[in-house]
Amino acid sequence: MSQNNSAFKLNEITFSCSSHSTEDLDKVKTALYNLIPENIRKDHEITIQHISGHVGNPMRLLDLTIRKNRYLKATFDFLAEKIDKADKEYLYQIAESKIDEDNCFYLRINKQDAYSEQITLDDGDNTIIIVIKFIIYKSEPLQIVNALENYGIIKKG
Repeated sequence: MSQNNSAFKLNEITFSCSSHSTEDLDKVKTALYNLIPENIRKDHEITIQHISGHVGNPMRLLDLTIRKNRYLKATFDFLAEKIDKADKEYLYQIAESKIDEDNCFYLRINKQDAYSEQITLDDGDNTIIIVIKFIIYKSEPLQIVNALENYGIIKKG
């Protein structure tokens, strides 16, 4: 799916989640890596930040960011292939509410399902947050929604 639109550019995709100290860190990393194509995993490192939770419990924040154009395209294609049709149609209906003023589109994916190599939308707490950031050169109504549809991330029902 070629996107040679001069009005916008895909800037980066960030995958992030928290991990409690009781969670197996390797499994959480695997869940994150399962959201990008296997052939680019070796070129991307997960960053880990150690923090304290609401009640002082030790936690970790994990981030995986894709920035290079060839990796962005491969990741977009991978996500488009893995997200099921019903979820794409649901995302189409709510897409505008998932875009912020910084031209970012937000998704929440079930962390356990990601570990099992499946992409399932989830608004719960135990999720991986995907942030897709666009650079907009020429603002047009629904531009990001149209881009997401063209890339195959969302689908009109």
